[in-house]
Amino acid sequence: MTRLRWIFLTIPFVMVLAGCGDDSATIKIGVSIPETTAPTYTLIKQAMVEGEKEHGVKVVWNGVRDAGVKQNIGTLETQQIRGMLDEGIQALIFKAVDRKRAYPILKEAEDKNVPVITLDQLLLSINVRGHIAVNETELGEAAAQYALEKIGYKGNVLVLEESTGAESFRNISLGIYTVLDRYSDKIRVHSRISPLDANVALDLTDRILKNYAGNIQAIIAADSTLAVGAVRGVQLHELTDQMVTVGVGAGEEACRQIMSKQHDAEVDTMPYQRGQAMLQAALDTVNNRPFSFDVELPNGRVLTKTKFGTIRLITPANYSVVRPMWPNLFEDKR
Repeated sequence: MTRLRWIFLTIPFVMVLAGCGDDSATIKIGVSIPETTAPTYTLIKQAMVEGEKEHGVKVVWNGVRDAGVKQNIGTLETQQIRGMLDEGIQALIFKAVDRKRAYPILKEAEDKNVPVITLDQLLLSINVRGHIAVNETELGEAAAQYALEKIGYKGNVLVLEESTGAESFRNISLGIYTVLDRYSDKIRVHSRISPLDANVALDLTDRILKNYAGNIQAIIAADSTLAVGAVRGVQLHELTDQMVTVGVGAGEEACRQIMSKQHDAEVDTMPYQRGQAMLQAALDTVNNRPFSFDVELPNGRVLTKTKFGTIRLITPANYSVVRPMWPNLFEDKR
């Protein structure tokens, strides 16, 4: 073979190798949410970005409010997602700022053959590839079940509900009462409603403990902030060792109380693991694999395939698992 012929034969091979490093050949997964708040969405983002190399993907992340741009938020969201579509994303994970404005965005994605997976809130009567969410009712059930096991399924239980009536908190409370109702012959329930303010929750807890002379065996809070106030109220009455406290959300201060053995448990939604599951769901979608789902939820006129994230209990026995979520707590312990 002549030298010249060898050169021409190797040129296509070299071009193929060069093409392998081209960013245009990388699978691009778009994620658009209202805001990258900590710790939930910061950890979801971290998990997805850390999975880029392993899965050969690029995550195009968009928190609509992250840049603090003073512009109509719905218009800004539309502009940003159009930019992601123009960039060539092959799947979109989407939590809308405003559900009413979501349809035009989804129509543009459909026109570009970009499948959409919704996150944390269903879009009424709109067909999407699938939905990823937390089973909020299950969060409440887990909190109540843990509390009842600790008190032997009998006694007085105080439930602290959140006052705004937001759907997520209603679902958590539903889960709590679903479990408590199974033992209505042995459990007496006292319910109080509070804004998401630890001081208000403390005052409510203090009053209840005074009214019942401390005869409350467990407190179940629909949110970590409420649990923090409840724990402080229990401490005020020096009943920490006699009373079980459980919250939902694994907030930083609640986890600090668990670490100091002042608080019994928090139900954690495991956001880092959710991020890993979201990346896998998007890859399955891009590769035309079936969307893995737990249930089909009725959503207006359609049924939406829904995958729920896993949850876990944080207790004094395993609190170290929250280190990625709340690293400052562990710096305090050095």
